Amino acid sequence: MQRYIVGLRHRQLFTPQIGQSRSFWEYVNMMFNKPDPERIKTVGPDRACAEWVLRNGGKVTWADGKKLTDYNLLPPEEHKSPKLLEIDGTDSSISHYGFPHLHGCTMLKKIILHENKYIDNRALKGLEYGKEALGFVQVSKCVNVTDSGLKELTALKNLETLILYDLISVKDLQGCKQYLSSELPKCKVLGELDVQT
Repeated sequence: MQRYIVGLRHRQLFTPQIGQSRSFWEYVNMMFNKPDPERIKTVGPDRACAEWVLRNGGKVTWADGKKLTDYNLLPPEEHKSPKLLEIDGTDSSISHYGFPHLHGCTMLKKIILHENKYIDNRALKGLEYGKEALGFVQVSKCVNVTDSGLKELTALKNLETLILYDLISVKDLQGCKQYLSSELPKCKVLGELDVQT
């Protein structure tokens, strides 16, 4: 009986608390997203960026129009990868840790961040790494994005289309849209109804 109680106490000491569990998954997410400078140097920014997106459950479109959804279908490394044109991070685990991958992707025109619980204000700030090329960004159904995060998008001076909707943590979406329209005069700031029509 005594051994059982000691064993139970011992096990309880090592039961992770909610914060500990969250820290563990945050660490795992960081490891799957964090850029590897040596890898980028070896395979180039477009291939490394595609690997990041696909490894985390996203999709990519190359400049030649080919779409890829499976990491295992990436071309062999010895083949030169085409330039990256689009990233679709819908329902993926890409997070702010990986956004430095955008640096050097000179033809990356479009990013969709839809229904992604890992996308937060830090990720929107991270879009700045792709500011030279990005012309289209969609942020929708991302529960961890707030008003201040949306305002980070003013760094994307070449943006032509910005789609924002279903952002439950944004208190004043209309106000944010007006602010972004004034800061990005060349950009159309749209909502869900505009996309469907």
